[in-house]
Order: sequence, then C-alpha cells, then structure tokens
Amino acid sequence: LPRLLLWGSLLFGVVSSSPTPRKLFGEITSPNYPKPYPNNNISTWDITVPKGFVVKLNFWQFDLEPSESCLYDYVKITADKKDLGRYCGQLGSATGNHPGVREFVSKGNRMRMMFHSDFSNEENGTLIPYKGFLAYYQAVDLDECAHGNALEEDEGPLCQHLCHNYVGGYICSCRPGYQLQSDHHSCRVECSSELFTETSGYLSSPEYPLPYPAELRCNYSIRLDRGLAITLKFLEPFDIDDHQQVHCPYDQLKIQARGREIGEFCGKVSPGSIETNSNAVDVLFFTDESGFSHGWRIHYSSERIRCPQPVPKDQFTLIKDLQPLYRFRDYFIVSCQTGYELME
Repeated sequence: LPRLLLWGSLLFGVVSSSPTPRKLFGEITSPNYPKPYPNNNISTWDITVPKGFVVKLNFWQFDLEPSESCLYDYVKITADKKDLGRYCGQLGSATGNHPGVREFVSKGNRMRMMFHSDFSNEENGTLIPYKGFLAYYQAVDLDECAHGNALEEDEGPLCQHLCHNYVGGYICSCRPGYQLQSDHHSCRVECSSELFTETSGYLSSPEYPLPYPAELRCNYSIRLDRGLAITLKFLEPFDIDDHQQVHCPYDQLKIQARGREIGEFCGKVSPGSIETNSNAVDVLFFTDESGFSHGWRIHYSSERIRCPQPVPKDQFTLIKDLQPLYRFRDYFIVSCQTGYELME
C-alpha cells in the first residue's frame, strides 16, 4: 500500500513498491502515464520471471526532467546485485542520460526498476509537463550452456561434462563410461563391475592414454570357461603415480586370480606379461584425489590348459595315435585287445 514520506519540512510525496507477477512479459509505466508524472514520487518495480529465463527490458517512451548526473528525476535499473545505470532527460537533450534504444538484460531471473521524482518540474518559472516513461519487459530463455553464463551461487556449478540447453532450463550428461551423480552436475567413472567374457580383449584405465580421473574404485573381471588360462600383456606407456621410498602409496593396480593376489603395481616400469594360470582374473585399480598420471592398458589372451598325458591302465588297453601334448577339450580314442571289453 502507498505510504506518506516526509520530503523536506512542508512537502509530502508517495512511495510505492510493486512486485510484477511471475509471467513472461509485461508493461511498466510511470505514475499517471501518459499524463505527466507527479512530484515527490518514489516507485519501485521488482520484475521476476520463471527460473531458467532472464529479463530483457527496453523503453518505448522516455521523457523525464533532464539534469546533470540525473540528480532530480530519474529511473534506476539494477540486476544481479549490479547497477545497470541511472537515466533521465529527453531524446536529444543536452543534459541527462537518455536510455535510447538500449536493451537491459539481466543474468538471473530478476530485475528491479526504481522511479524517482523531486519536488518540481520547472524551468525559469515555467512548469514543464514531462510525460514519464513506457517500458516493456519480457522473459528470454537463458542458454545456461553458453560460455560465460554463470548461474547464481545457490544453484551450483554447471555440468562437469556435457550441457544441454532447453527452453527454461538445462540438463547435464556424461561422456561414455561415466555416470551422472545425484547432484545432476558431476560425473564419475562407472568401473566397479566391468565384466569381460571373450577369450581375448583389451582393458585400460579410464581416459587412457590421457590422465585417469581421481578417486577411482575400478574392478575389471575376466571370466572365461573352465579349462582356459589367461595371460595379461601390459602395453606401453605404463604410468601410475608412485613414491620413491614407499611401495604404491597413492594409486595401485592389483592383479588377482581366484582371490589370490599376483602383484600390486605402480610407477613407470611395465610389468610386461603375466601368466595367471587361471580362467578368473580381477584387475583392481584404485586412485587418490590427484589423478595426473596416464594409466595403463592390457591386452589379455587365453589358451587351453595342458592336460596330463593319458596312460593305459594295463597291457590290454590301446590308445590310438597317442600325441605328445594334450590340451583342454582335446580327445583321444581308446580301444581294447580282442576278447576284452572297455570299462568306464
């Protein structure tokens, strides 16, 4: 509601504050527009548009008493805790600061406009009926993903990986191999349950050969059919953060075969090739908060395990075409001398 304001010792004026409805466009005018505005008036409009939009405001008519530095009558515009200027005068007037065709755009979804008039509009004793102003505002979609469009502090950071703008907002997504976290902004590598079942293949630290991310907890599991043995071959470059005096205190690459630890590796010297003699291997990779080293890459392959050489149980059992080496899934043919029957 309007309230009285003491202006000097004898003069009174009106102070008003008007929040604009949260809509996509609107009109703002000086008091009594298009008739001359009153003296001793302070009016404030708080413009708010929906989140995900910014406010754009421009003047279609502007006719205020001109003065040096706009000390008498003026319109003041603020947005994002910044002063966007103080304006007065007429188009082409020698004094004042006329806004012209300038467009005022906020970074957030709010803008404030304040109108101030003093006790008179006279020049050399002649009353001049200044008409005031007519302004329009509209909500404009904010492209949050564009470079330099910082959000308000309470809305958190922009996307860590990929940003996708839509009218009224934006969403984040992650590069392949990463998962969007509960804050809907940050991404984390999902490598806690990677499973490999082909007889050969490749696995590597995330982003290899670029530096791997920080705070990883990776488990790459190779599971092949029983009777196959896995061989790991480390490719160059091999680079895991280490320490000169303490063995792998920061980042660790651990190789396990059926729960049995084969080794723990770090540094810049490749482990070369490792024969695991197992069909079930886990490659565990843990990193701290730094994440500047380039990581590792493994080519794994498999071969059938060697079988015990078949030996006849007695002199009446015959093995046809006995081979010097048998591997998993090989077979041989057994028969008996005449008059004997082959048992289980």
